[in-house]
Amino acid sequence: MTDLTIRAARPKDAAAIARLSRELNEVVGDSTEHCTPENIRATLFFHDTSFHVLVAEKGGEAIGYAVWHAFYDSGHGGAGAWLAEVCVGKAGRGEGAGRALFEGVVEDVRESPATFMMWTSSETDAAEGLYESSGGSAKPVRRWELNGL
Repeated sequence: MTDLTIRAARPKDAAAIARLSRELNEVVGDSTEHCTPENIRATLFFHDTSFHVLVAEKGGEAIGYAVWHAFYDSGHGGAGAWLAEVCVGKAGRGEGAGRALFEGVVEDVRESPATFMMWTSSETDAAEGLYESSGGSAKPVRRWELNGL
């Protein structure tokens, strides 16, 4: 994908993130009622800086996003990053946007105090393939970890 850009999301991206969230939730069978620009703006872009949001753009249009936040895990003895979501809309699937977002999150996490990253998977073939090829390891609870960041 030659014209793909990964950048920090801004409040004006709320409508695109809401649209992409609805697409994701429809695929995985989750509720879409909270996937509104107002809710996205109020939760991801409020004064709280604990959420880190990246957007994938192709041709100036948002085609995906990723959200992560810091947390503590006593099993690792310190700060980690929780990858809350990687979402690529229909227009960007199969072109590397998910991998680019994931790699963008890993780069962000490496610049933070976190030394590991965890996430869960919707268990779609595309998600499983991405996470396995990234070096992540599946845990019995379907929690993924990328250690040594």
